[in-house]
Amino acid sequence: MKFIHFNRGFLNLLLFLICSSAFSQKTGKIEIVHADVSEFDQALNAKATRLIGNVVFKHQNAFMYCDSAYLFRDENRLEAYNNIRVTQGDSITLTGKQLNYDGNSKVAHVIENVVMSDRRMTLNTSQLDYNLENDVASYSDSAHIVDGENVLTSKTGYYFSATNDLYFRKDVRLVNPKYTMTCDTLRYNTTNKTAFFLGPTQIISQDNLIYCESGWYNTENQRSNFSKNSYLQTKEQRLKGDSVFYDRVKGLGKVFGNVSITDTVNQIIISGNYGEYHELTDSSWVTGNAMMTQIVDGDSLFMHGDTLLAIGAQNSDTTNRKKNIFAFHHVKLFKEDLQGSCDSLVYLSVDSTIRLFTSPVIWSGSNQLLADSITLQTANSAITYIYLTNNSFIASKADSNSVQIIDSMGFNQIRGKNMVGSLQDNKLYRIDVTGNGQTIYYAKNKNEKNFGVNRADCSDLTIYVEENKVTGISLLNQPDGTLYPIKELSVNELRLKGFSWLEDKRPKEKADIFIH
Repeated sequence: MKFIHFNRGFLNLLLFLICSSAFSQKTGKIEIVHADVSEFDQALNAKATRLIGNVVFKHQNAFMYCDSAYLFRDENRLEAYNNIRVTQGDSITLTGKQLNYDGNSKVAHVIENVVMSDRRMTLNTSQLDYNLENDVASYSDSAHIVDGENVLTSKTGYYFSATNDLYFRKDVRLVNPKYTMTCDTLRYNTTNKTAFFLGPTQIISQDNLIYCESGWYNTENQRSNFSKNSYLQTKEQRLKGDSVFYDRVKGLGKVFGNVSITDTVNQIIISGNYGEYHELTDSSWVTGNAMMTQIVDGDSLFMHGDTLLAIGAQNSDTTNRKKNIFAFHHVKLFKEDLQGSCDSLVYLSVDSTIRLFTSPVIWSGSNQLLADSITLQTANSAITYIYLTNNSFIASKADSNSVQIIDSMGFNQIRGKNMVGSLQDNKLYRIDVTGNGQTIYYAKNKNEKNFGVNRADCSDLTIYVEENKVTGISLLNQPDGTLYPIKELSVNELRLKGFSWLEDKRPKEKADIFIH
C-alpha cells in the first residue's frame, strides 16, 4: 500500500483556499451588470477596471448605479462617482455623489448630497455609512430626516431599516406642526411613529411645555408617557409626578406617584398619589393622601380630603383665571391661627369664600365654632368673617383660677340660630348672634378670678373678644340673665343644649390633617 504525503505548507495553502472559497461564497463577488465603456488604464490604476457611462453593479440583492467607477476585483470593492444610486430589494434607496463600497464587509460609504429613503422616511446628510449585511445606516455629520409631518435633525445617528428604528444623538430636534421636541438622545420608530426619550427632553407647543428624562411620545395619536423628573407646564399650572401620561387630542393628563399640581396664578398646590388634569374644562383632581396648599405670606393654609377637585371658575378673567376647589370626605384644614374639620368643603374663588358642610367645626385660638354649615369669608388671603348657619355654637375653655369649677373643666358657651364672627389679623374680636341666643359665661373679678357663672337668654347677642377671651356681652333683645355661684350649678346646668367638645379632632400641626 502506498501513502501520499503532504507537507505542512501544502496543508496550510489548502486550508486557506477552502476558507477563502467559503468566505467568497458567503460575501460574493461584485458583478458588473452594465457599462457603456470598460477599460484597463495602468497609468491610472493597474489593479482596477475603469467603467464609464450608465454603470450598474450587482452584489447579492443590492444594485449600484453611477456615471463612472473603478472596480478592484481582487479586493472585491469599488469606487463610484456622480449620480450614485444604491437599491436593496424594494425598500431602501441611497443616493449621493460618491460611493466607496467594500463587497467583503458589505459597507457602503456615500458622500455629498446623500439621500437615503424607504417607504416611510427620507434622510438627508453629507456622508453616510450603510451596512447592507445588517441593514444599518450611520452618520456623524448631522442629518435631516422627513417622516410625514415630522422633521427630525441630529448631529449623529443610526437607522436600523430592518426594524425601522432611528437612533439620534446630540442636538436632537423633532419638529411637528403642533409642537417641537428637543433632546440629546432619541429613538424613533417610523412604523408606529413613536419617539422614545433617553435623556433630558423638552416638548414645546402653543399650549404647554413638557419636560422629562425618560418616556415616549406617539406622534400619530398624540399620546405620550413621561417619567424621571417629568412635568407638564401650562400657562397657569404645572403637573408633576413620578410618571405623567398625556393625551394631547383629549387634553387629558394623568399623573402617578408624588403628584403635585401647582396653580401659579392662584398660588395653590394640590398634591397626592394620583391626579388628572382636563384642559378642555380647566379642571384637575387628586386622590390618595391628597393635600391642598394655599401659599399665603408666611402662613400657608393646608387642607386634606379623600379627593380634591379644582375647576376653573366660569366668567372669570381669562388673564387671571380663578379656581374653585372642592374637597370630599374626611376634610381637615390647618393654618397656624385657624383649623377646621368637615366632610365636604367648597372654596369659591369668585367671592373668596370657604364653605364647610356636614358636621363642620372651626377652631380659632381657644374658640371652637360649630353649626350646620360654616362659611369663611376671605380678603387678601386673610379671613375677615365667619358665618355660622343654623344650630350655631361657640365654646371655649374657662380659666379655673382660684375658684374650683365643679366638673374640673368649665366652658364659656354661646348658642344661637345664626352667628357672624368678625376677625382682624385672623383673630376673633366680635361675634353677633341672631335668633334664640343663649350664653354661659364664667365671670371674673378684678383679680381675674372666677367667682360665678352668668347664664343669659336673649334673642340677639353681641360678644366682644380680645386675645381669644370674652371681654363683654351685650344682650340686645328681651334679655333674661342670672349670675350664679359656680357651686350651685350641676354639670348639666353648666352645658347648653348641643354642647360638644371636639378638641381631640383638632389638627395641631400640618401632619394631623391626614388623621381621620
